[in-house]
Amino acid sequence: MDTYLLSNTFVDLADTLVADFDVIDFLHMLTDRSVALLSASAAGVTLADPRGELRLRDQVIGALNLFRVDPAPFDPAELRIGQALADVATIGLLHERNVRRTETVAEQLQRALNSRVVIEQAKGKLAERLGMDMDQAFGLLRDYARNSNQRLTDVAANFVNSATADFPPPPRPRPAQSRN
Repeated sequence: MDTYLLSNTFVDLADTLVADFDVIDFLHMLTDRSVALLSASAAGVTLADPRGELRLRDQVIGALNLFRVDPAPFDPAELRIGQALADVATIGLLHERNVRRTETVAEQLQRALNSRVVIEQAKGKLAERLGMDMDQAFGLLRDYARNSNQRLTDVAANFVNSATADFPPPPRPRPAQSRN
């Protein structure tokens, strides 16, 4: 067993947790090093689909598959190293998934905050222009967005960014229909 390659492999796999994470590069390194370190002819990784359970302790996310040309069992030391490589890969993949999920949530929150700022600006501008309170201005914006089949944020942004001070008039109420 090449202990230098083994230690470098764990350092390299751990480095992927800090730097820009490339899943393909990470898994390629894992399979190459698994073949180099263990008496395997080839290695492959099978990942569970997004609906499947993923493995960390009792949670399965995939499998590190080791193949040999000549059938023979792996010795206990190789099995421990193979399991350690699979465990590091699991941690790396779960870390990457968590980072991606955190970034997505942060982007969604930022968009929501930006939308809220635009809506508040439109409410203030509309309330000042039409001499109404903020709740009335919001109601007017919301009703206009619904009746014109537009997103509230888009209506607010268009109003805030418009050169004219006029807000589109509220839709006229429909006359009551009589039943004959």
